[in-house]
Amino acid sequence: MDNRKAGAKDVGVGPRTDLRESEVIAYLRRNPRVLLNNPDLLSILAPETRFETDTVVVDMQRFVVDRLRRQLDEVKASSDTLVSTARSNMSLVERTMECALALVYSRDFTELAQIVHDDLPVHLGVDTVTIAFESDSVPPEAAPFVRMLSAGTVNTLLGDDNARIRAETEGETFLYGSAAGLVRSDALIALPEGEGLPPGVFAVGCRNANHFEEGQGTELIAFLGHVTRYAVGRWWTLRL
Repeated sequence: MDNRKAGAKDVGVGPRTDLRESEVIAYLRRNPRVLLNNPDLLSILAPETRFETDTVVVDMQRFVVDRLRRQLDEVKASSDTLVSTARSNMSLVERTMECALALVYSRDFTELAQIVHDDLPVHLGVDTVTIAFESDSVPPEAAPFVRMLSAGTVNTLLGDDNARIRAETEGETFLYGSAAGLVRSDALIALPEGEGLPPGVFAVGCRNANHFEEGQGTELIAFLGHVTRYAVGRWWTLRL
């Protein structure tokens, strides 16, 4: 006997069409092969699901594929970010080395001033770079780019730290001179006293707030700061 006819008789469905949900469920429980014999009904019941005719198997293909696609996109985005960051870091390292060599091979204060004022900001992608010492006098040739600080200024700026990041700040005139109005974010490196030089600070400033971020590594900037200190010391009245 046809399952559909048998089912209709079981639940007392004659000509009426207003079947209750419980009656439909009861009928399907007693006649599970109805859906197997009429798979087209599933497109109405669950349009996102497909069943095989021999075995009832929920086809999760679309769900799995969509999830894997999302995961792949996330992995690809993370990979692209990692590669981009690595390339950026490598480029920064290369530029830092180039700057260091230029500083070391500078032939006098005039050439050194050009490197600090013009070349370093361009290579580092910032707006201003300055070096300053706690001194009331500097060699006349160094005056255009080596700034003088009052005693205790380095401690005021950095305290006991060797480096300090200021994500949001307003540049100080005593540190940046005429470029102070541009500075909204900077990195400060303490330069120790010794070898004939007083305590100092190497400062890198940018017009964009948060260009430098708290927790950011300062190793390359510190390296460049100490190389700049060495280059200045070479032409100071007291040699390194």
